[in-house]
Amino acid sequence: MSVESNQNTINPDLEATAEVRRVLTGMQDAMTDEMVSRIAATVSDSAGLLDQLNRSGIDKAIPVLATLVESGDLERIAQLARVAGSIQDAMTDEMLARLTELISQTMSLLDRLNRAGLDNLVSMLPRIITLFEQLEEHHVIDDFVSCLDNAKEKTLITPPARGGLRGLWGMAKDPETQEAIRFLLSISNQFRTCRTHRQSVQNES
Repeated sequence: MSVESNQNTINPDLEATAEVRRVLTGMQDAMTDEMVSRIAATVSDSAGLLDQLNRSGIDKAIPVLATLVESGDLERIAQLARVAGSIQDAMTDEMLARLTELISQTMSLLDRLNRAGLDNLVSMLPRIITLFEQLEEHHVIDDFVSCLDNAKEKTLITPPARGGLRGLWGMAKDPETQEAIRFLLSISNQFRTCRTHRQSVQNES
């Protein structure tokens, strides 16, 4: 290799080095003390932030955040936060007072239910549900409501009672009244028989 070719190779390197020096010199001349102070403060704050992130274990949270972003859950969380913020902005002092009162009354009701034996009520719920299912299956509630409506309509068109013994005697002679009394007596007798049988079983046990 000749000396001339070596010089041609070295000259571009020298020119590039000189260009870099000129750029650095220009930057040094352009930077004021205020800019240097702000850059130093920024570097210091960045180093402090990186140290806090390192100590807080942010490396463990990054995979979780990536999963939330991919599944879209992070966007949903942000929407929920916006909804909560809107609710907070829309609530007035009066609404907060009423909400606080409602929560207080609810807690008081739960406390009274707990002291009254809420666990017993919970254990009885299956039996209560079964009872209502039987009533619905035999259309007892529908028939009872229908009877109430019919009785109300009939009462509106029936002349008022005359009163006195004669009126009572006339109502007692009515076959429908006698059938109603007999039906009520039958229910009473059946209920008394059931209660007597249950009481005897409890006494034997």
